Amino acid sequence: MEAVEAVHACGGAARAARLVRLTPRRALVAAVAAGELLRPVAGLYCVPGCPPDVLAAAAARGVRSCQSAAVALGLDVLHVEATPHVTCPPGSRGTWRGSVVHRRRVADLDGCTDVLTTVLDCLRCLPRREALVPADSALRTGRLTVEDLHLAATRMNRRDPRRALLRMADPRSGSALETVARVDLLEAGLRVRTQQGIEPAGRVDLVVEDRLVVEVDGYAFHASARQRSEDLRRDAELHRLGLLVLRFSFEQVVHRREWWLGVVHDVLGPR
Repeated sequence: MEAVEAVHACGGAARAARLVRLTPRRALVAAVAAGELLRPVAGLYCVPGCPPDVLAAAAARGVRSCQSAAVALGLDVLHVEATPHVTCPPGSRGTWRGSVVHRRRVADLDGCTDVLTTVLDCLRCLPRREALVPADSALRTGRLTVEDLHLAATRMNRRDPRRALLRMADPRSGSALETVARVDLLEAGLRVRTQQGIEPAGRVDLVVEDRLVVEVDGYAFHASARQRSEDLRRDAELHRLGLLVLRFSFEQVVHRREWWLGVVHDVLGPR
């Protein structure tokens, strides 16, 4: 196998000890000299443009984990964090500059932790209000089931804060932003139903206390004039049914939490 092909076969970055099983060491040296491969440090080879998390995992002799694994596995996250997260075997000493290294034994799923481990790690590593985003994404896409998460919760220590978060997971969540809004509302003590069909308006994001519809509008899906017209039609139909309607943007939900929750409480009035 040619040197560049061997590195690609290892995911884009690998240690020499692994690569020499696939290609001669002299081929690796020649590929670096030709600019076809890079050698960031002695004994580590990667293709040009190798993603930082792939490089970090190879350098530390581990696998991508937490949010790094979630992105690699195609799970939704609210923000793509620049710092790679890597998990290495217990007792290992592998590190890589600018990365977070966890140490425990995990399965290797094509250079990543498996989906369930990734979801549970995100519950530990990410800020609480966005920690459920990968979990909801895994449920929505059928990568995990509610039963998978319930079983995982039963295996945790009773004091593990992730148990309470897992109970909030919802396969009906339509987006990362919707998950964050739902968690905020639930933790504010409000009753919330997700992705409810209300004709003739259609499906709405969140119904709060059975009388307020909260729509969270990501720019990508609500930027066109046609979509804006449809949003206005839906709002009018909901008002005609006697429901209150509030719309919040990504920036408001993510960065102005106290303000938008305050608006919801004021609109609902005394319970």
